Amino acid sequence: MTKRKIVLAFSGGLDTSYLLVSFREQGWDVVTANIDTGGLHSGEGEAVRARAEELGAVEHHVVDARAELYERVITYAIKANYLRNGAYPSCVGAERLIQAEKVVEVALEVGADAIAHGSTGAGADHVRYDAVIRALAPQLEIVTPVRDERRTREEETDFLRERGYQVSEKIKKYSINEGLIGTSIGGEETYGSWEYLPEEAWTYTKSIDAAPEKGVELLLSFSKGEVVSATTAAGDPISGTGDGAPNYAILRALNVLGGEHGIGRGIHMGSTMVGNLARVGFEAPGMLILIAAHRELEKLVLSNRQQATKATLGNTYGDLLHEAVYFDPIMDDFRAFLDSSQSRVTGTVRVLLHKGNIVPLGSKSPFSLLDAATRSGVVYGHGSSLWTGEQARAFAHMYATPGTIAREAAR
Repeated sequence: MTKRKIVLAFSGGLDTSYLLVSFREQGWDVVTANIDTGGLHSGEGEAVRARAEELGAVEHHVVDARAELYERVITYAIKANYLRNGAYPSCVGAERLIQAEKVVEVALEVGADAIAHGSTGAGADHVRYDAVIRALAPQLEIVTPVRDERRTREEETDFLRERGYQVSEKIKKYSINEGLIGTSIGGEETYGSWEYLPEEAWTYTKSIDAAPEKGVELLLSFSKGEVVSATTAAGDPISGTGDGAPNYAILRALNVLGGEHGIGRGIHMGSTMVGNLARVGFEAPGMLILIAAHRELEKLVLSNRQQATKATLGNTYGDLLHEAVYFDPIMDDFRAFLDSSQSRVTGTVRVLLHKGNIVPLGSKSPFSLLDAATRSGVVYGHGSSLWTGEQARAFAHMYATPGTIAREAAR
C-alpha cells in the first residue's frame, strides 16, 4: 500500500523538527518545504536541508521567495508606512502569505495528500497558514499536531533527544523567526508584560551601548514611493546594493547597517486576531529606516488631506494584511489607492543612524510643496505676497469665531 504523502513547512527549528520525526513514525512520507523569505544566510539553507535529511524527509524543497515577498508585500507596507500599533512592522506575520502559497505549490507539485505547519493555536500564524491553504487547495488536509496536541517546547525537546537527535539550547529556549521584514523572538520573557529580552536573545542588532559612538549619514532615494538607492553621504552605494542587486537588496543591507548602529530592537504588545493579548520581541532596522525616510518625503510632497487619509487607509490595509485577510477584493482596492497616492513621492531623504536613533535630516523633491510655496511668494515666518496684512487679520478673526461661540454657549 502506498504511503500517504504530507508536505511540511520546514524551518529546521524545534517545532518542525519534532513534526517531521513524529509524522514519519506515524507512517507518512514527509516532504519538507523550506521557503526562503530572507531568513537563510550563507550556508544555512544547506544546514536546513541536512537537518531535514537527518530527520528522515523523503524530499526537501527550497523555494527562494524573497523577490516576490518584496514586490507583493514589503513595497506596499512601506507605501502605507505600516507599523502595527504604531510600532511593529509585522516582522514575520506579513510574510506568511507568501510562505503558505509556496508550500501549497510544492504540495500540488508532488501530489501530496496533506499539508502541515508548526504553528501553535496561541498566536495568529496558524490562522494565516490555514487561510491560504483553504483558499488555494481546499482538497488538501491540514495537519497541525503542535496546535492540536499543545505540546510544550520541553516535551518536543525530550521527544527528539530520546530518539538521538540533538537540540540546541537556544532553539529550546527561544522561538526565532527571521525574514526580510525582520526577526521575531519569543521566549519566557515575552510571556509576561514586565521583563525585557536579555542580550543573548537578540540575533544581529547591537545594543545601544555597543553601537558606534559616531553615527552614519545616508541618502535614501525614492521613485513613486519605492526606494531605488541607498548611498553614503558621499554618494557611494552602501554595501550589498547597486547595479545588478535584487529588488530587496536595499532592505537587506539596511538591516545589517542599522543593526550595527543599534537600530530596530523592540518588544511589541497587542491584540491578536484570535482575541488574546500577545507580546513578541523584534529586530527590524531596515523597515524602520525606510518607513521613517518615506514618511519624511511624504510630508514634503503630499497635502495634509492626502497624508491624513493615507494614514487611516494605510493602517487599515496593514492590519488586514497582518490578520490574514489576503484574498478579499478590498485589498486590491487598497493597493490601487496606495499606488495612486505615490505618484509624486519621488525624491531623496537624508537620514542619520546613531545609537538606536533614526534622524531625518532633510529631504528634497521635484514635487516639493515647500518649494512651490516659496515660488508663489509664501515664506513661513516671513509673510507672503499673496495676501495683505489686513486680509491676514480678517482670516484670524473669522477663524476664531467657532471657539468664541462655543465659549459663549458654555457660560
